[in-house]
Amino acid sequence: MRVIVTSQEDIAGRNIFRVLREELGFAEAGEFEGMPLLKRGEVFAIATERRQTEAEHLDEHFPKAEYYVFATRHKAREERRTLTVHVTGNLGREARVGGSPETLAYAQPSAMKVALLALERARRELNLGYEVSFEATHHGPTQLSKPVLFVEVGSTEKEWRDMQAVRAVARAALEAALCRESYEACVGVGGTHYAPRHSELALETQYAVGHIIPSYALPELSSEVFAQAVEKSGAGFVYLDWKGMKRKEREKALALAEELGVPVKRRRDLRAQSPALAPLRVDLELVRVAEKLNSKRVKQVLGSLGIVAERDESGKIKGLLSERDAGEALVRACLDILSSRGELSFNGSELVLTYTAFDPAKAAKLGLRPGPEYARLSRGESVVVGETTITPEMVLSRRELRIQLKDGRTLEVLRKTFKYPR
Repeated sequence: MRVIVTSQEDIAGRNIFRVLREELGFAEAGEFEGMPLLKRGEVFAIATERRQTEAEHLDEHFPKAEYYVFATRHKAREERRTLTVHVTGNLGREARVGGSPETLAYAQPSAMKVALLALERARRELNLGYEVSFEATHHGPTQLSKPVLFVEVGSTEKEWRDMQAVRAVARAALEAALCRESYEACVGVGGTHYAPRHSELALETQYAVGHIIPSYALPELSSEVFAQAVEKSGAGFVYLDWKGMKRKEREKALALAEELGVPVKRRRDLRAQSPALAPLRVDLELVRVAEKLNSKRVKQVLGSLGIVAERDESGKIKGLLSERDAGEALVRACLDILSSRGELSFNGSELVLTYTAFDPAKAAKLGLRPGPEYARLSRGESVVVGETTITPEMVLSRRELRIQLKDGRTLEVLRKTFKYPR
């Protein structure tokens, strides 16, 4: 089991809990600290009466938890709009916001990567004016026996009440709690609190990041805390933000890594280790449509096939690179994604997906407004308005999605698949 933790003590936490309860498929399964205990499959969600940074008591209530996903607010002196992910711990001899000095929580780097990718996807798809990044390791709790990650919206009350951003955090927390991926992990060292180079690493490569030690923490950092960061991240190497450190900081990081016997890598090292990649011939529009329908599945397919997606500033795929010819496998995977949403047909140059989808216009005519009723109908549940029962079928419309294909090799795969004459 995995546990999503919100707090009754903060505005964002209360809003996130409401989204989990009303929109994301959770059902009530008991009570916890005066609030409903929510359950969806093997994932539980709670609203603790304590501040999240002080929630050191969860192990006694959830002894079978694999890890905890805290979904909460981010507060900072700078009033910047942020969606962030981090693991907890106090790198130095002070513990100003919960936890114990020089003590780090256990990290779950793969779930952290999944959460960060989900936030970045929400930022693009919803056109959110927020920065998406990791944060350096900070604050409590530090004594829990299972890994901890925080997914946060910040940095002021305005953002904590922004329901689009709140929904992005709630969904990212759920994806992290559902994580089944396993990525090679590292510890990040150097740079600023918002860790731009380490965020890029998680967003753009196959690697995950656990604890992040920023440059400002290096002068005080002890070898024992550095060893905790490596061990509690399950890290195979240390990834340095080389340009984000002064020479003395860099020398100390290198000495600590050498003392512990853990490899050190920087961006150019990872590039050197990468196999030679070549452009992959495949119809990009087919891949873009599949990603729009199921971005998580497309990400998994690209990863499993060793394909790297090049994107423009808006996040749209502009090219695909691969060390081998994986075009046909990618096309067939995209067809599987499309066919799971409806009926596919092919006329020789155009792929047509016919499907049914929730129609807001029909719902509005029946007296419904956006909110929990929309979510329930989208999940296939009926709702009651006055004395009228509205079923999902009453708010569905039949739609067509047409994909004009231009790449010859993609067309060949489709002709074989649909047994269409050349």
